[in-house]
Amino acid sequence: MGILSRLFQSHGYGGHHGGGHGARPYYTPSGGSAPTASTCPGCRTAVAAGTRFCPQCGQSLVPAACLQCGAGLSAGARFCDQCGKSTAG
Repeated sequence: MGILSRLFQSHGYGGHHGGGHGARPYYTPSGGSAPTASTCPGCRTAVAAGTRFCPQCGQSLVPAACLQCGAGLSAGARFCDQCGKSTAG
């Protein structure tokens, strides 16, 4: 079994343990919280939290930092929301 199959099967995305279409991934009967996932800004693929690069398109998922003040930049930002410097460099 491949690593991706094992990864997705253990998280309720298919396999023989109640996954598949209509299944509720990350169901926790004790009321605990589910691991948070995010979406690649480039190809809109769902990726696990903490992933540094999109497994589908390879885009970096680590937020860029402003070259002037070091503040984190949101995806697609053209200007830093802290100091106003252009992200074009």
